[in-house]
Amino acid sequence: MNQRLTELCTRMAKAGMDAALLLHPRDILYYAGTVRPATLLVTPQDAILSVRRGIEYARKEATVDRVEPMSGLKGVAETLAEMGLTDGVLGTELDVIPAQIYQRLMQVFPTWNLADVSPLVLAQRAIKDEGEIAATRHAAEIADAGHRIVPQVAAPGMSELALATEVEAAMRRAGHEGYQSLRHPNARGGGVLMISGKNQTVRGGYGLVVTGSGLSPGTPYGPSRRVLQPGDLVVVDTGSTGDSYTGDESRAYVLGRATEQQRALFSATLAAQNAVFEALRPGATGAGLYATAEAVVARGAPPHFAPGSLTLPGFIGHGAGLELDEPPVVWPREELYLQAGMVLAIEVEVSAPAQGMMIKLEDTIVVRPDGYELLTGAPRELIEIGE
Repeated sequence: MNQRLTELCTRMAKAGMDAALLLHPRDILYYAGTVRPATLLVTPQDAILSVRRGIEYARKEATVDRVEPMSGLKGVAETLAEMGLTDGVLGTELDVIPAQIYQRLMQVFPTWNLADVSPLVLAQRAIKDEGEIAATRHAAEIADAGHRIVPQVAAPGMSELALATEVEAAMRRAGHEGYQSLRHPNARGGGVLMISGKNQTVRGGYGLVVTGSGLSPGTPYGPSRRVLQPGDLVVVDTGSTGDSYTGDESRAYVLGRATEQQRALFSATLAAQNAVFEALRPGATGAGLYATAEAVVARGAPPHFAPGSLTLPGFIGHGAGLELDEPPVVWPREELYLQAGMVLAIEVEVSAPAQGMMIKLEDTIVVRPDGYELLTGAPRELIEIGE
């Protein structure tokens, strides 16, 4: 049994779980090294990967010894019985499995009590090892590639969609895997969010942040067909996947020379993110980090933005890893103490509602024993294009 599974078994024992059946592909990838359609049965004695399709590939990829053809959930129950496990507490991912699967589990395991193993899994996944951090650094470099192309191609007259296409093409050339996994069942990875002009007030609904208006009611976020105009403030949010891990990075651009108002809003955003960076270290609390950013934003940016006129969306960061929306969330709504090895996207979005303006700076970092390491590397400045 590999080290990650050994750690999971320790956590399960403390939580009173006798076995776990993992069904979510990214959890199976974390513990077993593959996302082929499969289930992963974990007991104190063994771990068994049951593969529905692509078993020949799964056997090459797997980091567990036992890789078998899938024989359905009844086969899992029979395997447990062969181990002498006929009842007890069975953990599974109750945050993501469909209701039909839950009902099926209740039928197949009538003598077992189902429990949610996801909090244990996500708490373990929140602390990255150096291999995971190296993969995230690769993803961050891919996100950087997307930002490097913006000043080269952005111009008045092109659409948000056309610019997003150029950004995503640059990321793909750098190795972007073409999607981002998100754990929330209804969420969709946008890849490249492109936000300009009137779209700086549009929130797509799946997250707290400004997302842009998108192309249709079926995709109400991301780039639209709005044509960029001289003087536009453009926010580009690149989400990348490299070596299975995700990076997240946002920067602000102006088509032409920035106005004093645009500079003032950017300066307030940069100051808030810098204040958070200065406070990042193991033991720092999510509520404390949010209060740090909020105190800077509350000062406004006189004379262009009065004190109290600027707002945050309610959080300033989130975990990132095999999924883009991993715990923790950096906000005041829950207890959070940072730990070394956590990978976070520090996402400071400052809006000026009265003016219909928004600037976001977002960087992927890893918490280190003495502070933090910045993984994304695009210039943290307001970039003027064509001047």
